[in-house]
Parts: sequence; structure tokens; C-alpha cells
Amino acid sequence: MKRFLVFSDLDSTLLDEIYSFEKAENGLKLLKKKKIPLIICTSKTRKEIEVYRKKIGNKHPFISEDGGGIFIPKNYFSKKVDFDYDKKIKGYYVIELGVHYKNLVKILHGIEKRKEHKNVKVIAFNDMSVNDLMNDSGLNKEQARLAKSREYDEPFKLIGKKPAKAKFLRAINKKGMDYTKGGRYYHILGENDKGKAIKILKKIYKKEFECNSKNGKAKNSQIQIKTIGIGDNTNDKEMLKAVDKPYLVQRPNGKYKFKGRNIKGMRKVKGIGPVGWNKVILDLFLDLDNKKAEKLYGKSLEILKKFQLNNGAILASSPKGRYPYIYPRDHAVCILALIDAEMFGRAKNALKFVFDSQNKEGSFPQRLDKKGKDASYKPIQLDNTGLMLYCFAKYIEKTDDKGFLKKYNKKINKAVDYLKSQIYSEMHKHNKRKRKEKKEKKEEKYLFFTPNSIHEFPPYEKGLEVWANATCFGALKLLNKVRGKNKDKIDLKKLKKSMEKFFWDGNHFIKTIRIKESSSVAEEIDASSYALADFGVFEDDNKKIRKNVRVIENCLWHKKLGGICRYEKHIGRNNGGWGPWPHFTLMLCRHFIRLGKRKKADRYLSWILDISQNLQLPEHIATKKEFEEWVEESKNTGTLREDRKIMINNIRKSKPYEKGLAYSVLPLAWPHAEFVRTWNLYKKRFL
Repeated sequence: MKRFLVFSDLDSTLLDEIYSFEKAENGLKLLKKKKIPLIICTSKTRKEIEVYRKKIGNKHPFISEDGGGIFIPKNYFSKKVDFDYDKKIKGYYVIELGVHYKNLVKILHGIEKRKEHKNVKVIAFNDMSVNDLMNDSGLNKEQARLAKSREYDEPFKLIGKKPAKAKFLRAINKKGMDYTKGGRYYHILGENDKGKAIKILKKIYKKEFECNSKNGKAKNSQIQIKTIGIGDNTNDKEMLKAVDKPYLVQRPNGKYKFKGRNIKGMRKVKGIGPVGWNKVILDLFLDLDNKKAEKLYGKSLEILKKFQLNNGAILASSPKGRYPYIYPRDHAVCILALIDAEMFGRAKNALKFVFDSQNKEGSFPQRLDKKGKDASYKPIQLDNTGLMLYCFAKYIEKTDDKGFLKKYNKKINKAVDYLKSQIYSEMHKHNKRKRKEKKEKKEEKYLFFTPNSIHEFPPYEKGLEVWANATCFGALKLLNKVRGKNKDKIDLKKLKKSMEKFFWDGNHFIKTIRIKESSSVAEEIDASSYALADFGVFEDDNKKIRKNVRVIENCLWHKKLGGICRYEKHIGRNNGGWGPWPHFTLMLCRHFIRLGKRKKADRYLSWILDISQNLQLPEHIATKKEFEEWVEESKNTGTLREDRKIMINNIRKSKPYEKGLAYSVLPLAWPHAEFVRTWNLYKKRFL
């Protein structure tokens, strides 16, 4: 039987530079959920550690001052578990491994007074006032006061040349003492270290686990304790040597403090401090709840069926929700889910509904009412046309329904002709002639123009936009496959080349190239740029796609709530408050499934399962604070529409709101459709 213990440093490991553990919250929650002890093992004092234990709700033993003392809360271990301890203090049994503080100070200054060390100046905590320490370390007054409450080590600074400092440190060893080097200070201590303390605690835990095993009669061989250690600095070396699985996270400068060649099995983790810490914990202990995933899959199909009307229309939300309309984009993703679930009859009816409402020029409206009449309130969105063509081609690919293809072939051609008319370089052929006359050597942008796109935010998306171009490319590519030959006379190779040339900025794929009088570029990373892989412009193992996904994760993974946000907060138009969107999170999850990265896919899917409410998924989530800030801003600017008032009232009456979370539009069809698609892909790849 395996049991786990996690030993962790604090500064620059579990805590970031501003002493926050927010970026590690998901990992902390997981350890609590799995009842895995987290044992803080640091150079900090008992009183400092107690502050953070309280903040994170940690009630386990801890190791202070580089292994100087082990503090075991009273009544933590069973009465049957015997262990030796040196003293009792309020709330703890204390195992003392270190030399008492006063003796250390005496030894340190005794060495300093010797003539051979006259070229070295020692500034120890004992020499500093609280204000001195505040100025030197950046700690606030309370933090500095707690840092000075030493029991088993003394931090100090050495001022002098390297040879003189090295000589001083050797003198510490000659006195039978040891020293470590932290991020800012040296520490003088006895022969204690973090590793020795870990070994003692491990033995006590083994007794505890044996007592708690079935009937309390488990043999020693039946209990297997696996220890994990996470640190960032040289004073963590002994801790990392003592554990079964040692991990070194990146320092605030993005570098690793040491190579660790003499530490068996040590792994360097990509991620600074708590980001790397969180990654370690999730990778080790996150298990996907397959049963719950199957339940959510069933519920998702149930919701899609419930939202589909007899005429094939699929509502974006419930009739009483914020979106009791048919949005061709949402509708298309729902069709893809029905195709994946092999509900071909429903998919066919859904296709008929939208194609029968096609505009004269071949496009599809931004929004339709339940009878299929145009109910648009925003400009045409080219991706609607691309997505409906993609769905149609996907349906034909899966069913080989040649009769349906023949019946709607004229409408397909009409839609493709419309797409062709929106190729920017084709729209401006007269300008091309002028450029030739002026002998300009500017390469044409063979890209689709759209007045609006996936976020329905024209100021951000009007122009040559990445999502619209990717969906249209995917549609045309698949249509060519199911219709046998390229009838469309749209040069896909040229289109792909333009996307790579003009959307790639060297770091990630940009969102939009704006044109005409508002000519500029929306350079920010946007979750929708993953469409370039999702719709087959590039493969998922393409280097640029991989890098783009990394940037999406780094910039758009919500640090507090988890999940992928659609774009960065400063972009604006954060209806309902800025936060993560389940359907973008699921889109990105497919990237990791396709690459065979099961652990990463599990993390994304587990987040989806965790945020579901009664197996229902929202449009997006925000903190209560972000939500109320948005409400106030909407009131002040006069942009609070009636449909948004409905949404606000629904959010405030919901159970998540009582817990400080704002769930917008619950349930929404789109994320449920994305879950159906993603879970089917996951099962096909891994189960």
C-alpha cells in the first residue's frame, strides 16, 4: 500500500516573490482532497511558518530553520504511535536537532572577532533591529519581527572579498557547526539539516500508517511510503537528497540554482516558484474521474437534445436564459458534437435549419430566431459561413449521404462563392494595379476579411482575423475531400502560406490585422488562435502551434480560478466579469490529447469536472469581485442591456455566487458540445 508525504520549501517555491501562494492553490486543494500531508520544510522560523500554515489551512507537522526543529501538533498522531521528543510547548511536541540560538550567535561572533577574519564583516539578524531587517530584506514590520524569532539558526550577511569569506565559512565548519546559503543570507546551524529531519518524520508517519491500516495489523512490507520534495535553492539540497522524488523549481529569474547531478533522480521543473510547485503536484496526483466524465458526457447530450427544437434549431441556452436564439457559430459546434455522438438524424436536421436560412449572397446571419428568421444585431461573421460548411462536409464524410450533398450542392457553392468574395487581395484588385504602377514590392495578403468573429467584438476583430481564416480553411479543405476535387478555385496553399506569414509574429499567432482607416494589428494572444490546429491548417506537433499553445497557457490560464480565458483582461468587453471559459479550455485540451499528453489533458478535463454545477457547464466564470466591477462599470457607462440584467439576476441567485463565484449562463450549449467532442477524442486516444 502506497502512502505519500510532500515536503516543501516556502520562499520562491510554494510562495512567490510577494509571499503569495495563489499560483499554487489548485495543487494545495488537490493535496487536501487526497489527504496527502504537506510538510513545510524551510529556513523560516516557527512563528513565520505558523502564519502561512494558517493561511493555507495546513495542520500537519513542519520543519523549521533548516532542520533545526520538528514541530508535531499535539493529538496529530494516534496514541499508539510512540516517538521521542525533546520538549513540549504550546500546541506542539518538539524534536530538537539544532543547536540553540544563543550558542550559535556566540560562536558566530566569536569567529568574527578573531584576527584572521578582520577583513570580513558579519551582519547577523541578532545585530539588526526590526527596522534594519525591513530595510535590508524588504519584509514588512510583522514579517521582520517574526523572522527575528530564531531558535535553531542565525542568518547573516558576509561583507568582504571571496577568499576572506571562504576562510570565514571554513572556520564555521572547524567549530563543528555547519552553514547553508539561502536566497539572501547565509545561515549558521549545528549538524542538523532538512534531510535528517525528513528521515525522522518519515519513520513516525510509517508507524501511523501501519496503525491506521486495516485491523491495525499490517506488516511493515505492506506500507510503502513515497516522499516528494520540492525546493528551489542550495539550502534545499539535503531535503532533495532525502526524498524519493526530488523536484527543483525555477528561481524568480527563470533559472535553476544548481544542476543537481549528485541528487539521484532530481527533476527540473519548468515553472517559477509556485507555478512549478503546482505543476509537480498536479502531475503527480491528479487522477481523472472517468465516472463523472461519463455522467457529464451523458448530461451534455441530454442538454443538446433538450435545446434542439423540432425544426432542427439548437438554442444557445434555455428559453429562459440569456441566449434563447440560434447563433450559427454555437449551432455549428453543437452539430459537430451530434456527429461525434453519431446522432446523424439530429445533425442533419440542424444543418437543414441553417442552410434554409442562408442569405442571398451566400452567408449566414449572425443570429436567427426559432423560426429561422434573421434576428441579427451585429455585423456578418465570416466564421459562421466557414463553420456551417465545415459541419456539412463533416456530416457527409461520416455518413456518405450523397443525396443530401446533391440537394444542398447549390447552397454549398453559393456559400463558397461568398467566401471567395471575401479574400482581401481579391477584394482590392484595383489597388493591386495601382501598386504595380507605383512599383511597390508589397506582398499581397491572401486572407479572408471578416467584419466580426468569434468574440462578436468588431473593434477587436474586424479585419483579417485568425479564427475566421482557420475555420474557412478547414471547411474548404474538408469540402475538397468529400466532393472529390477542388471546385472552389480558392488556393489553399496560398491561404496557408499567408496565414503563417502574416499571423505569426515570432512568438505566437496574432489575433487580427485591422485594415482601412483603422489600420493596425491586434497583437495580443487569443485563445481562438488554436483554431489553426483544431481546423487542420497546421498539425498539433507543429513547432509554432506548440509555442502558441504555451503562450496561451502562460498568458490566459486564470491564476486563481484555473481554466483558459478567451483573451487578456485589458482587451475589454468582459461581459459578466473577466475569467475562464470552459469551451476554450476544452479546445486547448484537444491539443494535448492529440499529442498523447494524457496528464496534461487530465488536468484540463479535471478542471471542467470541478467547475461543473450539477453536471452543467456555464459560458464563463468570474470572481464575485470581477463580476460586480463589471456590473458597476456597465451601469456607469449606460451599456447595461435588458438581456444582461436577466443574466445578472440569474447569477446573483445562483449557489456559486454564495461562494464568491459568478457563473454566466448556466447551462450553455456550446461548452457541452465541446465536452462531447473532447471526451470522445480522449476515449479514442487513451481508453
